[in-house]
Amino acid sequence: MVQQGLRVALAAMVLTVVAGCGSSEAPDLGVPENGTALAACGPGSQPETGLQGQVPLADRQSGRNLLGYKCNLEVIGQYQGAGASVVSPSYDKCAYMSTSGVILDPLQLLGRNPGVHVVDASNPEQPFLSANLTGPSMAIGTWESLKVNEPRKLLGGVAVGPLAGAAFFDVYDISDCTKPVHLNGIAGTGLELPTNVLGHEGNWAPDGMTYWATGLLAGSITAIDTSNPASPRIVYTGLKGFPANHGAEFSADGNTLYLATCLPGGVTILDVSDVQGRKPAPQLRQLGSVTWNPLSCGQHAIPVTWKGKPHLIVPDEFNSEGIHFVDISDPTEPKVVKQIQLEIQHIEHARTRIADVTGNGAFGYESHYCTVDRHENPTALACGYFQSGIRVFDIRDPDRVREIAYYNPPAQTGKGLALQHSLHAWIGGLLPTISDLNSSGSTLPEAGLRDLASVVAFVASLPGLLDNLGTGPVSGNLSADWCSSPPRFVGDKLWVTCMDNGFLVLGFQNGVYPIR
Repeated sequence: MVQQGLRVALAAMVLTVVAGCGSSEAPDLGVPENGTALAACGPGSQPETGLQGQVPLADRQSGRNLLGYKCNLEVIGQYQGAGASVVSPSYDKCAYMSTSGVILDPLQLLGRNPGVHVVDASNPEQPFLSANLTGPSMAIGTWESLKVNEPRKLLGGVAVGPLAGAAFFDVYDISDCTKPVHLNGIAGTGLELPTNVLGHEGNWAPDGMTYWATGLLAGSITAIDTSNPASPRIVYTGLKGFPANHGAEFSADGNTLYLATCLPGGVTILDVSDVQGRKPAPQLRQLGSVTWNPLSCGQHAIPVTWKGKPHLIVPDEFNSEGIHFVDISDPTEPKVVKQIQLEIQHIEHARTRIADVTGNGAFGYESHYCTVDRHENPTALACGYFQSGIRVFDIRDPDRVREIAYYNPPAQTGKGLALQHSLHAWIGGLLPTISDLNSSGSTLPEAGLRDLASVVAFVASLPGLLDNLGTGPVSGNLSADWCSSPPRFVGDKLWVTCMDNGFLVLGFQNGVYPIR
């Protein structure tokens, strides 16, 4: 019990510091119970050299990682800029590249274009910077809270900075997505009245009338009324998802909130109809919950239906948990029915993972944000991963998932000082790898030995990092990118932002998508 208590305490401390992240016919392939059939890479591909999702240590040392890895996906256009932070959404013909923020990097105040970068991708082959947003939240850093509400054409995010922040919430009109207009500044200035309690993550209710900020710590959650986006106001604040909550997604009517949780990793389903209906003294009522790992961290929970049966798709950013499919036919008794792990995430490859990723920051091979091509009977799931790039899966049959494409961009080793907006290149890449402290199924001695080995290897690598001014002490080795933002299906293309490589327009090859 003492060992277990120490283990949980260590995980809580660590999370507080960092978490905050061919043919279109499915072949008759054997699919591992907790895996996915491998992609069949067609002409023009440059496949991975190791396990599925892996950038092997040998590739990192030889420079092979500088070429990247691709399978049935190719780059159509790119705007790298100064890199990006954790979540950078796209909308219409634009992308919004978040920043690690001026608290972590005060030198951003001296840059030519501080804050969030607005990228005009009306010509997908030649995206370019069209504006920069400098509201308080945009400058401080929005972490995982920068989100778009399409029906009302609003962009919003809360001030987070390093891990969690308070007070500010920026709202922009993106009717012209290339030139957002700051709506809630005081008298036309960039100043704002405080309109949030604590923020780390966040999302809009589907109708755009409410923005929900989740604060991670202690399960803080705040509902902000945006019926008048020029004058947002708090209508609810409380604690849900203790000890740590994370991303929020919603039912179509906005009355049910699917709240990802950390420590343990899982999902809590909440009735938020009081807030949605603007009832006086609103309360949130828990309908049900499910967990899967006491030391993992659910990221967000995408609601979908297969043949009328409701499910959630839940990526997890810790402990190589991968992605979980949760049956919510009975919201009071949600059940995990499928787990998807890349080969490199399997427990037998734990030591290989640590050897690969040591020196490249806090997150190993972890899933983060995912997107489906449609919510009813989805055919494809695209997910951004730390160190494993962008992965696309055929999910027409949720019991027989197979990968159809991937793109892991070239490592930006030696370019850290030029990527000031990248959380990976600026501080995040320097930290020891903590996301894989306790892989699923590990025993305490095994986990403890791996933790110790990771820390020792990290400390041993510091002299080399300090000697290499190209990466420098702020960056780690940058041996694989962190692609933590949500991809977006745009016709036969995929739009996504990675921290080091910036905004990317990817095109599918070899007829793998659309899936027919």
